[in-house]
Amino acid sequence: MVIADASILIALAKIGRLKLLKQVFASVTMSPSVKQEVVDRGVERSAPEVAHVQQALNERWLRTARLSGAEKRFVQQLTGNTTLGLGEAESLAVARLRNVTLLVDEKEARAVARAMSVELMGSAGILYEAFRLGEHSLS
Repeated sequence: MVIADASILIALAKIGRLKLLKQVFASVTMSPSVKQEVVDRGVERSAPEVAHVQQALNERWLRTARLSGAEKRFVQQLTGNTTLGLGEAESLAVARLRNVTLLVDEKEARAVARAMSVELMGSAGILYEAFRLGEHSLS
């Protein structure tokens, strides 16, 4: 399992490559705030890429995490001590407390993750991994 922040889901959905996440990781989780940001707000804005995310949710390879009490407390600490948004803080809390890889592109979230020794990967790393596995070509 990996936890994906909104930036990753939006970027890959916009280029029509969201399914690379399934091909590389099999199962992907997002936090409740990331779902709200990507799906709920995306529907409000009529963002065409939302359809890809909704399809992934329907296929159940993309799921929404339920935050534990410890994760909620960690989110409060992160939002109180950093300028991370709620989605980034939730994603980071899940990654840290469940010991899973965080998929994120935002600079500050990456810096905080590194400081906490959380394994992370960005969009470029995902595309590289998909290419390495033969799931994506350069064309």
